[in-house]
Amino acid sequence: MTPPSEKKFLFIHIMKTGGTSFADIISSNFSAGERYPDACIAPDADIFRRIEAYLFVPKLVADVNALQGKLRMVRGHIPYAVRALLHGPYVAMTLLRDPVERTLSYLKHCRRYHIEHQKLQLEAIYEDPWFQASFIHNYQTKLFSMSAAEALAENRFLAGAPELPPRHVMGDGKNLSGEIEAFRQRSPGRVSLECFAASTGVISVDDSRLCTAKENLSSVEVVGVSEHYDQFLRQLSDQHGWRIAGIPHRHAGEGETVSAAFRNQIAIDNAYDIELYDHAKSLAV
Repeated sequence: MTPPSEKKFLFIHIMKTGGTSFADIISSNFSAGERYPDACIAPDADIFRRIEAYLFVPKLVADVNALQGKLRMVRGHIPYAVRALLHGPYVAMTLLRDPVERTLSYLKHCRRYHIEHQKLQLEAIYEDPWFQASFIHNYQTKLFSMSAAEALAENRFLAGAPELPPRHVMGDGKNLSGEIEAFRQRSPGRVSLECFAASTGVISVDDSRLCTAKENLSSVEVVGVSEHYDQFLRQLSDQHGWRIAGIPHRHAGEGETVSAAFRNQIAIDNAYDIELYDHAKSLAV
């Protein structure tokens, strides 16, 4: 059994929910020419282009719509609103994760991959204003409540000095001004991400945003939660004909003792995400 050829799928990949391990299953069900971003980037593309393909909504939308009729599987770290920007119907799917566990996983990711966060305690990384606003604070609710215009925008959080120019001005990132290059040397993780995911941090979540996020999540055909990944895969197999040979190993971050007080603070700060996560659990059947 394989996914019917008339169906196209959109995977809204929320950071640190276990979606990376999902890539092998996608590859076993769709050829490279049917998959975004694989169909749009060269195998030897640099990390700048790969991040752009997965995060930068204007480029993703343009690339996918240009290949209308050829792609059957689209995925990226993108807001739900992208669905309305793509030509033709897509079966949407996503995974949400317990907000406290997702946050801790993201903080460990930052420490592992961002020079500016190496050797820092998780609590110190959590207090980084740009990263907290952009990828931590009620992040899942933001992704499901953003409008199409917000998803396409390049608004900057904490612009300050130096202010990054719009994405189209930055080009391939190789000919930046001395001030911007010095900033990148100090904070390469932030600069590499802010090129492509500039808008999330400027959004303040409120009750209205949560309501919108719940409505949008309810319209997603396949909703799963990381803690019950097997159920998510079973939906794809039973309802949409995906080949699932087995449940792949999901990368687990390094073990680390985290205080109850810190966990509680994350929960308080992400109250909207906790309510959205509870809604996701009610949909993940």
